[in-house]
Amino acid sequence: MSVTGALDEAGISYVVHTHPPIRGEADLHLTRLDWETSVKTLAFVLPDGRLALVAVPGPARVQYGAIARALGVSRSSLRQADEQRVVDLGMEPGGVSPICSDPEVVVVVDESVVGMGRVYCGGGTSTTTIEVDASAIVQVAVSPIVAAIAKE
Repeated sequence: MSVTGALDEAGISYVVHTHPPIRGEADLHLTRLDWETSVKTLAFVLPDGRLALVAVPGPARVQYGAIARALGVSRSSLRQADEQRVVDLGMEPGGVSPICSDPEVVVVVDESVVGMGRVYCGGGTSTTTIEVDASAIVQVAVSPIVAAIAKE
């Protein structure tokens, strides 16, 4: 299900912003949106083959050991998802979103994200960003994990 479809199904209001394609942090200026209130999403493949989407504040540094602990796997088994896995989920590189209602996807959210209020996050495509209340990330996920996984 698309990002907007998952939000619609959950009855959560949002705004879609369109912009030139982004492929990574170096392109974020193209969105003209506030980096300080953004949520970046990393995608990992777990040892059992499931996909994990990890949401942290845009400016924060990711702590891979903390992510592994939150997921109950060893740090050495944490593997970045390749482009095909992201596409199979119905998203594009540069537009990966933490908003996902797929029960086979594990969503991990840094504890600081939940209280951020209105945030900007991937909209599923490299040309869309979603503006939504950060609490929507855990509302839409089937079994979200909230943990301390990033540091400022």
